[in-house]
Amino acid sequence: MSAGGTDKLAAAEVSRHIPALDGIRALAILLVIPHNVDLLRPPVPTIDYPAVIFLHAGWIGVQLFFVLSGFLITGNLLDTRGSGNYFSAFFGRRALRIMPLYFAMLCSAFVIAPTITTLPEGLRATENHQVWLWTFTSNWAAPFGAEVHGFGHFWSLAVEEQFYLLWPFIVFLCRPAGLLRVCAGVAVLALATRCWLIYEHFPQEALYMFTICRMDALALGAAAAALLRIPSTLALLQRSVQTVAWLAAGMLLATTVGTRGLAMYEVSTQSIGYTLLSAAFALILLLAALPTTGGLRTVMGLLASAPLRLIGRYSYGMYVFHLPLHTFFGIALLRALVGVVTPTEALVYIVVITAVSFGIAALSYELFERRFLRLKLHLMPQPTPALKP
Repeated sequence: MSAGGTDKLAAAEVSRHIPALDGIRALAILLVIPHNVDLLRPPVPTIDYPAVIFLHAGWIGVQLFFVLSGFLITGNLLDTRGSGNYFSAFFGRRALRIMPLYFAMLCSAFVIAPTITTLPEGLRATENHQVWLWTFTSNWAAPFGAEVHGFGHFWSLAVEEQFYLLWPFIVFLCRPAGLLRVCAGVAVLALATRCWLIYEHFPQEALYMFTICRMDALALGAAAAALLRIPSTLALLQRSVQTVAWLAAGMLLATTVGTRGLAMYEVSTQSIGYTLLSAAFALILLLAALPTTGGLRTVMGLLASAPLRLIGRYSYGMYVFHLPLHTFFGIALLRALVGVVTPTEALVYIVVITAVSFGIAALSYELFERRFLRLKLHLMPQPTPALKP
């Protein structure tokens, strides 16, 4: 069989929907929301220290989102690389998924709300920076004081949109093996850039938000997708599932220890830590795509459980809504009800905000977003003669 034929067989084997990935997406959002709405401040009782550590480390949920996005987007691009509408299908489907809800939120905040009410003070003071939100470039402006109050979390969507603009063209020019080399180069470039920015004393937020600084997460997720589409590598991975699992666990443990508990702005975190964490997450995604047995199969079964998959389905809306909900409504309501917030009340508040975000996201998905998602059926890949190997 030709190399092109075996590549197609490998792609067919891994391009199916993987339920455990929905659960991984759910875990990511369940890390991010508690981190972003955390009201726990030291000193806290000793019994609450584990919660403080967990909440502080919740930023890794964004890293997981990036790796997952690189994995899914690259897999889709590789599987449709020979289609006649490769570019239009990709950009159209991405726009239908991201933009309707995103721009509806911006219109609500900056176009509709000012005509019917007085904007909160923090938003009024920063609304002149909204151009960065409309253009998906807030990740370059926010580290230098141009963040819009209540919408700071949109920096990560800006990173992804910038990734979407370039990556389809790179994948179009590469077969999986060649793409692996590109991914390795991108990961090295991201690490080197962060090290240089640290040396030059750039703001810590810049290393956290600049697109080039987070490209190793997207690239290593992409590399995992490429590995699964190389027949010889796929066969090796299928024989080495336990090794992959131990490597992922070891890498997570080493990264946690080496970054002092995944401290967000620790130098070790913002240099090699981002890369090691991304590599560990990429290995976990490989495990989700590979056949597993024993304890690993049980874990993947839990990730594919109905509750987690439901949260994963609504995770985008939860991400969009949670911080404005917290900033403009949640904090004021909580303090009006309880005054000084105790650690217990802060933890209950996190649960409530997460649950309310889920409810609003579910309504948004079923009543609004779905109308646009149905249009993706008109942008299915159209087969054409295969590209030359």
